[in-house]
Amino acid sequence: MSDEKSGEKAGTYEDQVWPRLAGLLRTTEEAAAVLECREIAEQEAALCLLVDRLFELELSVGDLARAELAAMASLWSVWDTLGEDIVALPGAQGTLRMFWNLEPVDGRDGMALVPWMQCVGCGRILALEHRHESWGALSFSPVSYVVSVPDGEGTQYVYDAEGPDAVWRALERLTATCRDAA
Repeated sequence: MSDEKSGEKAGTYEDQVWPRLAGLLRTTEEAAAVLECREIAEQEAALCLLVDRLFELELSVGDLARAELAAMASLWSVWDTLGEDIVALPGAQGTLRMFWNLEPVDGRDGMALVPWMQCVGCGRILALEHRHESWGALSFSPVSYVVSVPDGEGTQYVYDAEGPDAVWRALERLTATCRDAA
């Protein structure tokens, strides 16, 4: 198991993703409304607006954009609110699959792993790692993002959710093998 803590893109990846996701909308006015929400520190509202408009317009969303929407929703603690809609957005899921509301499995150190995304091409799985709270539920926000590699050795890459660009580094690790082969 590797604990990934450093990131050369720290602080910049999210800045690149927002305009790309807003650009999924049909007009520059709609995209501007999303980006304006973000600029006034209303990222949660920006995500809700974006996902709602994508549904209303029935716009097809590709694998990477869907995964980036999910990552952004996790980052801004609205995955529980928007996750089901993000998974159900129009557009067939290809080699990068998203999961909503799967049962957790036992993880390391008494933690729970909730499968979240899978790269069908290489079999890697990205899971949200949660604490078991004293009242029996899982922690609201993930503690870590864990990428499991089907290499027969149980290799896992663990990204502390509080680390810089953790969700983006985990998503990059999930897709690296298939992306590099293309």
